[in-house]
Amino acid sequence: MKTSGQIESELNYIKPDSTLAPEVFYSGGAAPQKYNDAYAFMPATIDDARSSPEAFSVHKQGFQLVTAPTKHKDFTDEKAIEASYYDEVIAIIKETTGVKDVFVFDHTVRRGSADSSRKPAHHVHNDYTEQTAQSRAQERIGVEQFAKLNDRRMIQINVWRPLVDVVKRSPLAFCNAASVDQKDLLVSKIHFPDTDHVGEIYALRKAAEQKWVYFSEMNHDEVVLIKGFDSEKDGVARFTPHTAFEYPDQDPNIGARASIEVRTFAFY
Repeated sequence: MKTSGQIESELNYIKPDSTLAPEVFYSGGAAPQKYNDAYAFMPATIDDARSSPEAFSVHKQGFQLVTAPTKHKDFTDEKAIEASYYDEVIAIIKETTGVKDVFVFDHTVRRGSADSSRKPAHHVHNDYTEQTAQSRAQERIGVEQFAKLNDRRMIQINVWRPLVDVVKRSPLAFCNAASVDQKDLLVSKIHFPDTDHVGEIYALRKAAEQKWVYFSEMNHDEVVLIKGFDSEKDGVARFTPHTAFEYPDQDPNIGARASIEVRTFAFY
């Protein structure tokens, strides 16, 4: 399997000529997500960041690889994750970004097995929009406390860690935020089963200037910080489109990828 240099794969973008409002439909079970006709899998060149002379940072490109071994052992126990692993995540974010306060508000454990309800997400997305980042922070932190923090710079950071020894399938690809034109970030509706709630994320319209990278063979001792929002509007990465993708020469005998992604809001 090719694990360095460039990879030619297909990513699930918004079609350049689409006039439809993007929509994603979650099944809530083992069935895959569905998309309306605004989306299509299209060819993409993905560079291996490990082979690049460029130093990738959460504030310049929107994502950053950090070596951060964990002491936490049981990622099947939700309460144990909250009780001990969250503290590790807070420490990683503070050390990497220099923020003063970090609020963890949820996490997702993804397993690619056939019966899993939380499989790797195979659509290019940024978790929040300009509007939903602010409203989500207020909801999760609390109206009163958020009001006290609202005059400070806020960033939304996800911390993604493999739960396998080495990622051999469904790695994450990241679009360099410096290569993304704001006009190509399109609001996509997210429909959930058995509920009237409709969420919103950013989808990405494919454009020639977009640059994609991944970190080959990520291991359990590594995490990627992904910036989903920054209230600072000048000179920094604000939104980071990303997606799971498949190797074109994927060995079908390789087991499913598992990961944990912890979501946070942080303040300077």
